[in-house]
Amino acid sequence: MKEIRVGIIGAGAISHRHMKVYKHIPGMKVVAVAEIDEKKLKDWSEQYGVTDTYTDFREMLKRDDIDSVDVCVHNNLHAPISIAVMKAGKACYCEKPMSASYADSKLMYDCAKKLNAKLAVQISSLFSAQTRIAKQVIDDGGLGEIYHARSACAFYRRRPSIDTFGTPDFMSKEIAGHGQLIDLGSYHFGQMLYLLGMPELRSVYGKVYQKMDNPVSSRSIEVEDMGVAMAEFENGMTMEIMESSATNMEDVGKSYITGTKGALQLWNVDTVGGDWSMGQGIFGELPPFMQPGLRFVGEYKGIHVDCDLKAYFNQGLQKKYDPNVMMWYDNQMHWYCYLTGVLNDETRYDTPLIGLNTLLLCEGIILSSKLGRSVTADEIKAMSKSTAIWHQQTPWGVFDYESTF
Repeated sequence: MKEIRVGIIGAGAISHRHMKVYKHIPGMKVVAVAEIDEKKLKDWSEQYGVTDTYTDFREMLKRDDIDSVDVCVHNNLHAPISIAVMKAGKACYCEKPMSASYADSKLMYDCAKKLNAKLAVQISSLFSAQTRIAKQVIDDGGLGEIYHARSACAFYRRRPSIDTFGTPDFMSKEIAGHGQLIDLGSYHFGQMLYLLGMPELRSVYGKVYQKMDNPVSSRSIEVEDMGVAMAEFENGMTMEIMESSATNMEDVGKSYITGTKGALQLWNVDTVGGDWSMGQGIFGELPPFMQPGLRFVGEYKGIHVDCDLKAYFNQGLQKKYDPNVMMWYDNQMHWYCYLTGVLNDETRYDTPLIGLNTLLLCEGIILSSKLGRSVTADEIKAMSKSTAIWHQQTPWGVFDYESTF
């Protein structure tokens, strides 16, 4: 098994999730970490035994013995740092969302194309049997002609992380860029767009809300906590959207895809990184309330069928009998297989393209809400501006990033 040597930028909460997964992949070895917070850097280094540490990630990028860099920073630093990683000749694995704007995501996408660099975005919702089985049903014609879908997710005051593990930076417009729409919407919209065959967006009409107060701090919440929308695609397909962290309830209905022959209903879409990241119990399984589910309703050989496809159960069986299936059930294993040539540009999940189209949809909802009307895809692209932090103040001065490549 070829060894891929990994450097991590950012020692925050999400980096610990990634480290849980790396220990399951013998072919990936984390050899260095960069973090501007010296105490956090020291604690992280001691916890994982990674002794090569940097307060300036640019020094780490000068090393010629690092193959892949894992970008675990906040949203508005994704584009500046990912571009720096690719310009340094390293493969770049970026935490979701791709960035906080379509413009910045397009910069990342174009940089990878121009430099022929390897780039991936963490979208854990793609890496489950829920997605894999749903895609198989769709590709086999089980739904017939798909014409409508719904992406729905709501939490009772879960985000933007005022009640959970997150830091105040999740609430900051400057650092996070946006809230629930791009934070967890990246998982839900990304999965839907992939299952629908990556349809080209025509227009979207939406509304965003920021109504949640902050019960644990005097610091104001600057990002949206709810977004609703109706999107139309060039092929005539439509998709309704409900993404919220402030509904005061969690049951707002499930996501679904419907066609002329049948429908699929999806729930508990993976937003945590799968078994290796969050698994519990003897067998490392996700707790029941987090296990992705999938239901099919429709016609099968002249018989009306309404059944639970047991996506998570089937995932467990496949993992037991086919170890190679993990490349489809874990982000980082998929990335490893791509870097080592087991997967290529044609066979892997094109997460940069999915991430880019997700941000186009998200920014369209936000722009529509601002203008009070429907907006076209061309308008979104033309009006999108970079929100990235290209000049970052640190304890050691200002880091200046380059947007050219």
